[in-house]
Amino acid sequence: MSGKLLIVDDEESIRANLKRYFSRRSMEVLTASTGGEAVRTCASSMVDVVLLDLRLPDVDGLAVLGQIKAVSPQTGVILITAHGDVDTAVKAMQLKADNFLLKPVDLKAVEVLVNKLLETSRAQTEILYLKAKVSSLSRFAGPLKPRFPTHVSETIHALASSPTTSVLIQGETGTGKGVAARLIHELSDRATKPFVDINCATLTPEFLESELFGHEKGAFTDAKEFKRGMLELAHGGSLFLDEIGELASSVQAKLLHVLEEKNFRRLGATASIHVDARLITATNSDLERGVKAGTFRKDLFYRLNVMPIVVPPLRQRREEILPLAKDFLEEFVSAAARKRIRGLTPEAETALQTYGWPGNIRELRNVMERAVLLCAGDLIDVEHLPASLIQTPRAMRFDSEENLSMDFVESNHIRRVLQLCEGSRSQAARLLGIHRSTLLQKIAKYGLEG
Repeated sequence: MSGKLLIVDDEESIRANLKRYFSRRSMEVLTASTGGEAVRTCASSMVDVVLLDLRLPDVDGLAVLGQIKAVSPQTGVILITAHGDVDTAVKAMQLKADNFLLKPVDLKAVEVLVNKLLETSRAQTEILYLKAKVSSLSRFAGPLKPRFPTHVSETIHALASSPTTSVLIQGETGTGKGVAARLIHELSDRATKPFVDINCATLTPEFLESELFGHEKGAFTDAKEFKRGMLELAHGGSLFLDEIGELASSVQAKLLHVLEEKNFRRLGATASIHVDARLITATNSDLERGVKAGTFRKDLFYRLNVMPIVVPPLRQRREEILPLAKDFLEEFVSAAARKRIRGLTPEAETALQTYGWPGNIRELRNVMERAVLLCAGDLIDVEHLPASLIQTPRAMRFDSEENLSMDFVESNHIRRVLQLCEGSRSQAARLLGIHRSTLLQKIAKYGLEG
């Protein structure tokens, strides 16, 4: 079983022999000759198992054990000594040693113990990862539906084949940016490793920094215990930062450092931790405008914008509306008891295809969920669709060649989004992917105050 093993012993010959033995078993082996070196290694690298000699030149092995468990609780530690007694063994177990062996050791027996601890360490890391994902998974809207225009799909595949390139996905709210991020991960060599996502807009800068980088016990007032950050949990896999435009400037600087140096420090820590995680970001805001306004770092923007993906709004992808609607229909019918819906009427299909979809795929999904709940027959008809969708003014439909100047289409689209948001300028600006001040200018320009 592969993993990262740290051998701590002051005798060079013992370190060399153990390293040779376990290196031949596909393990990455690190060595340390002192307790201080061992603690620094565990703080800066994600070590799975430590083989720790009890007698070290600088500090007692039991003290080193306690420090290792403090900086890396999930790391398994096997104490090895030539001078063991019952009291020492008891103290070792109290300090959460995973095993206690006397020299000379049987290498086969040590290998068995190391493999068991590797399994335990990975299980604990997976539990931490799954706990961190619970809220995110509960928010994820439905199964993966990778329906994108050809040029977007080609870019996704190109990025998937380059698992170290940072990614910036741009597009309006609800267009499927999160699905694109997951697809890049699933198609890459990192697919078997974690996909960890954070919505930067839902957390305060202080809490986001703690979630992202983790913290030491006592790093701040509420830091009552040690905590690993999402960056560590994403090691080997992908970290998806949604709404990257909302990232505070202080966190932007730290994120840039991670991209450049491949390491970071937990809050309150002095040692750096190496991390190998692919960064995927998404935004519905104009980051270039943010750069000009000084709210987003230029150097970070250039590091993220190596090969950008722009996901078009659903109104520009009308050929995908019905296939997506049928995907959602199948999903909700499968989940609903006693529903035997087999499709949509031609009138319902026309209504779906000619609507402007300001809320994009997310709005379409909600519409189909509602339709399945209301439909008692075998076909979804216009009566099962929202009245606002059926009664959309002709100017908001896209099957007519009349009045299609950019100003006319834009003014009607903004009017529709304002209606959808019940007049909330801030919410409408967010859906439109523009700043609130820009929206207010357009409202004045088109006389939409009423």
